[in-house]
Amino acid sequence: MKRTALALVLCLCAGAGAAEEKQPEQAAAAPSGLSQSKFLGLLYSEIAKRTPAKNEFGPGSATASFHVDASGRIDKVTIDPSSSPKHAEIVRDILTGLQGPPPPGGSFDGSQKFNFH
Repeated sequence: MKRTALALVLCLCAGAGAAEEKQPEQAAAAPSGLSQSKFLGLLYSEIAKRTPAKNEFGPGSATASFHVDASGRIDKVTIDPSSSPKHAEIVRDILTGLQGPPPPGGSFDGSQKFNFH
């Protein structure tokens, strides 16, 4: 199982966002031909599509660790620090059951911090 640490900050203001990524030592290609960087771009695009532009709970944050299985489905989500249980719930809802592309190397472990404004 290939492990890669990845942090991406999504600012939930209309159109605002910043990303930071730790590159793996070498780009791996999936059997489907996806490189690691292409996989990450597609995965985080799917996460962004599911992230609400506004939330009713106000400012806050939550950080999640997650596992992507060989089919591209996020099958495990762990909420690390969060500013409130409601912000943690929003993040869990975004990630649970998300279907992305199959990862290079058969699986992927990642993390993401969500900032709510």
